[in-house]
Amino acid sequence: MNRPVRLTKQAIADGAAELAGRDPALAKVLQAHGPPPLLRRPASLGTLVQIILEQQVSVESAKATYLRFREACGTPIRPDAIVRLDVPGLRQLGFSRQKARYTLALAHDCLEKRFRIQSLSRMNDEAVREQIVARLGLGHWSADVFLMTALLRPDVLPVGDLGLIKGIEEIDQTEYATPQAVIERARSWRPLRSIATRMVWQWYVHGRGRDIF
Repeated sequence: MNRPVRLTKQAIADGAAELAGRDPALAKVLQAHGPPPLLRRPASLGTLVQIILEQQVSVESAKATYLRFREACGTPIRPDAIVRLDVPGLRQLGFSRQKARYTLALAHDCLEKRFRIQSLSRMNDEAVREQIVARLGLGHWSADVFLMTALLRPDVLPVGDLGLIKGIEEIDQTEYATPQAVIERARSWRPLRSIATRMVWQWYVHGRGRDIF
């Protein structure tokens, strides 16, 4: 069985040029900022915990908590280290009660072999999504971010991502009120929607004087 395609820095540069030729909005982004970064993360338990921390908070806030968490657990982050911390230990590191519960449940799923992160790289996008959303507190946005940044899949559209929605609204000067409207807007980006999303993120964060991730 063929392994799923993974993005590379060169594939992103080539894809950004192709997308700019199809979509004037993305041409504007490419002209202003050049090709977007790869944004690669390890396909690991630690990355999934970082994604949990990033839910509905700023990237900067999540990163600060994650760095404390990584220092407490050591690297690589192992599920038994999380279980030893338990909810009180995670709370002391800055996790909300809910996110501590999600993280502990994820660690138990890994320890008890209900969830095998190392096998995700061999699965297609939908199978990966099914595995991730079956975990407590990990929904479609979390699956999309993992698919895009840890597995480097080329055609993921995170319709629940605020940066994508606000970014494309700003670029187009148009409101997209529903996920379906975003999906329709992105139809011409197939099969490179992960690259187009990076370009929109790039526009969005540069407009606010920040870096991506």
